[in-house]
Amino acid sequence: MELSDGAEEILEHLWITTQEQKEPAGLGLMRQDDEHVRMLEALGMIRLDEDNLTLTEEGLEEARGCVRRHRLAERLLSDILDGGDAQIHAASCKFEHGLHRGLEEKVCTILGHPRACPHGKPIPPGECCRRMETQTGRLILTLAEMRAGESAVIAYLHSEDVGDLRKLMAIGALPGAAVTLKQRFPSYLIELGNSQFAVDEQMARQIHVRRASS
Repeated sequence: MELSDGAEEILEHLWITTQEQKEPAGLGLMRQDDEHVRMLEALGMIRLDEDNLTLTEEGLEEARGCVRRHRLAERLLSDILDGGDAQIHAASCKFEHGLHRGLEEKVCTILGHPRACPHGKPIPPGECCRRMETQTGRLILTLAEMRAGESAVIAYLHSEDVGDLRKLMAIGALPGAAVTLKQRFPSYLIELGNSQFAVDEQMARQIHVRRASS
């Protein structure tokens, strides 16, 4: 049975509350949305445990997928479509529901198997991420892990410091841009287009790159 958008949003809420924030999910959610909660109960994805709602094993797996699709949608809208914060939040809530499992893996691969959404929250890995690590070796690494003289393509930026992200974007360190690490010491000297820039190790670790598979 295909879940309604409201049911998927409840699963996301429960995952974030119970799995990431490690807090109980109170009954306020049931009073707000009885219809969708009843659907999830009937499907065996949630259960009422005293005064809290909890995810069953099946519900955990489904909720994990909902969170993954939502954060991949945010990453896609941010990195590829260059959306602003307001656009990302509004559009990703709608876009995620159409991001079915087959398409989800393709989007994840295009984005370089990102580990976090634009807001720094972890993206649960999928089968495509595990295949990438076990079958082809590590294709995604930080700029700080590159060798001097090595070239790659920027996959995504990950930092909780908005100021650092703005500095990186200002020098052209954007997803899809080719980058070459010219030297590692005393600072990381990188070449972007026809320009060279020096960044410290902290910023070098915020640039995640995709290198060519051997």
